[in-house]
Amino acid sequence: MKRFKNMTAHIVILALCLMMAAPGTVSDAKAKKPKLSKKKITITKGKTKKIKLSRAGKKAKVTWTVNKKAKKKKIVRLTAKKKTYCKVKGLKKGKAVLTCKVKKGKKKYTLKCKVTVAKKPAVSSILNAYKNIVPYMGAAVNYGSASPRELRTADTLAFIKKHFNSFTLENEMKPDNILGSSAKTLTVAQAKAKGYYIPEGYSEATVPQLNFAEVDGALEVASKNGLKMRAHTLVWHSQTPGWFFTKGYQDGSVVSADEMDARLDFYVHNVMAHVMDKEKALTGSAGSIVYAWDVVNEYLHRVSFGHKIWDGVYGNMGASPSYVKKAFEIAYAMLKSYNVQDKVTLFYNDYNTYFETQGVLDLVAFINKGEPEKICGGIGMQSHVDVKVPTVKQYGDALEKFLAAGYEIQITELDFTINFDTDGGTYSYSPEGETSADQEKFVKSLMETIITKQKNRNKTVNPKGITGITLWGLCDSTSWRASCEPLLFAEDITSPKPSFYAFIDATKVW
Repeated sequence: MKRFKNMTAHIVILALCLMMAAPGTVSDAKAKKPKLSKKKITITKGKTKKIKLSRAGKKAKVTWTVNKKAKKKKIVRLTAKKKTYCKVKGLKKGKAVLTCKVKKGKKKYTLKCKVTVAKKPAVSSILNAYKNIVPYMGAAVNYGSASPRELRTADTLAFIKKHFNSFTLENEMKPDNILGSSAKTLTVAQAKAKGYYIPEGYSEATVPQLNFAEVDGALEVASKNGLKMRAHTLVWHSQTPGWFFTKGYQDGSVVSADEMDARLDFYVHNVMAHVMDKEKALTGSAGSIVYAWDVVNEYLHRVSFGHKIWDGVYGNMGASPSYVKKAFEIAYAMLKSYNVQDKVTLFYNDYNTYFETQGVLDLVAFINKGEPEKICGGIGMQSHVDVKVPTVKQYGDALEKFLAAGYEIQITELDFTINFDTDGGTYSYSPEGETSADQEKFVKSLMETIITKQKNRNKTVNPKGITGITLWGLCDSTSWRASCEPLLFAEDITSPKPSFYAFIDATKVW
């Protein structure tokens, strides 16, 4: 029996040794494989980019090559081939495949990076290309404490000034940034001493303190650099703190509709007054920087996100939301009080406007009903589009209807995703095999349609037409939808994509 146990123990030990020695076992799996810094890049003709190799190890043998077809056509040239990196220079428009072979002992790895070389644009900037088509060409950017600080970074600011004459703060002008995640309150007397407006009949003992640090910083950058700004947004169900709707500005039960009306008046009045007073201090006149206000955002798509929001106070008001109309009434009165109503437009902004065109028109008609002047003068089409949805025709048909209704139109949040799940309901990245060429084709077709609608509109019915186009970000790596590569520049602002050139080429229809 003892002899049998010893034999069994030897067999177990031998098996373990064989497993440890065998290739492909757990110990091997833990070894990190070599990795390239990029799987695909876009290079402008004449420019050079570096591809880094990591995890190769000091003793590895590394070779860099380009596929034969691209080498024969002289699409790219490898200007440096080192153990840890390779430099690729774009020679002429086309595609190539960079291959990196790594030998680590007995193991061999083959790594690939797809390279697209794009021509330099015929026009040096987006702004120059569109200068005769729309008065404002913009981008969503950030100023504040979190990275990226595009408005406070020299090279990025230079890029913005080259390609755009307008910007929208991506998050820093939304209610949750101005109000804060938790309430910091002032007594009414303290608020008056600070210059806050207190609505007539305001019945509460305190008001929330408002934070304008980032807004003021952005306005200062705009003033110094000759840029204009879209103000986004005053009333929104999302990114508005739940405490703003509750009694005593605490996380309790919601206030009454009358109390909320007064809070709405307080917020809209003070935010707009602060911005216009800041403009006067910087430039000498109100309405000199901010040319458009998104007064209400996405009413047609309001959801709670677990917050005590507008519907929690007013109930579901359907197609006749009194607080939406009231917000526009307050905002328009503010424009009139500063005598800027003829140079600043108030917008209703929403997404999927190309599917809900009539709903948007009905809501804007309700806002303006009974008013001596058009208090909601503009429709903001957010336009987070995908190469599949909407179709270019669907988008063009909606735009044509909005223009025919006589409203000023701004395309406020434009980007163009690929490999985005529009069918499964996840609304996120999906490997659908779409390429930069698909994006390039879609961008050119869509922008040609937008430009053609602007060109052919009835100028008697709609003299202003499309007054602005705002791209929602500067490059893919900083986009909120980065995995679906939605913008005109790739990993940074020095990496124009084929869609960038398509965006500019579309202006030829003008």
